[in-house]
Amino acid sequence: MIGSFPSVNNNEGFLNDSDRLMLKNIDIELAKTTLEALYNDNFNIYKAFTTSEEKLYLSYVSSDNDGSSQKPSTLLLKIRKIFPKLKETSDIITRPEMITNKKATFDELLLNIRNYKDGKEIDKIWFEIYKIFYNDTNWSGKLESAVKALDFTNNPERLNNENIQKLYGNNLKTSISKLEKYKSCPFSFYLRYGLKIQEKDTFNLESIDTGSFMHEVIDSFFERIQDLNLSVRNLEEETIKQIINEIVEEKLNLPRNYIFISSAKFRNQAIKLKRLVLKAMKYIIRTITESEFDIFGHEVEFGEGKKYSPIEIDLENGKKVEIVRKN
Repeated sequence: MIGSFPSVNNNEGFLNDSDRLMLKNIDIELAKTTLEALYNDNFNIYKAFTTSEEKLYLSYVSSDNDGSSQKPSTLLLKIRKIFPKLKETSDIITRPEMITNKKATFDELLLNIRNYKDGKEIDKIWFEIYKIFYNDTNWSGKLESAVKALDFTNNPERLNNENIQKLYGNNLKTSISKLEKYKSCPFSFYLRYGLKIQEKDTFNLESIDTGSFMHEVIDSFFERIQDLNLSVRNLEEETIKQIINEIVEEKLNLPRNYIFISSAKFRNQAIKLKRLVLKAMKYIIRTITESEFDIFGHEVEFGEGKKYSPIEIDLENGKKVEIVRKN
């Protein structure tokens, strides 16, 4: 069975089944409850099974696109109990050749061409099928492109010095985070900072969003107490809470943090985040007050025109690496 049939819905949404039943009792009906949706699925399955007149084919996958194993639908277990003599076949080991509609036959043809190029024997009928697609004006172009693609080898070549020069220049201005990125994955560094490829923006709340938000709030907290001329060691819990609440509300009103107030779900996430930042701030302040450390600066910048000079490293080939900190 392709996909989940019957479907499995683990996400009830903002309102659960109890909320929906309560609203239904006062004549406000929203989407179906989980149980109602299940009954509806079973009815559709019954109609699908009883519509066929001569033959009914049931199929299922053994793994998904990621290679994770998949269990067959519970419907198949019921069918096996009803028809105990039913024989089940698999195409994992012995794959049957498919000559049905043009699309499926074309895909099967490409598979046989690949096998032929690899030195395997194929049925002579595929040579005739090849001629049919080759002489078909609607498929000849697709066939030619597909055959060329079969010979493609994705073997990357080393960048030559000329292209490296165009990408990065003689003086490489970098940062600690960029160097860490290069150490963890040079190819990822090349894509991001060389080709400047960016991931497609998605309207979704990721861990990096919450981490950046917390970082901004904590940084703004120390800026605020510095402006108010307050000592970290003498801050009371109520003062900390008040300052954190003010900063969080200010940050939530910024356009870049719109996602946190875009829905009830994300607003609830923002409330949890506020509590988490407050708890983290208490631990940070306690660590400072119980130690001999003091704060002389935060988010200190170093680089050209900044408080501290950049870290410069001269390379043997005459080029230079300049490590700076940027906002």
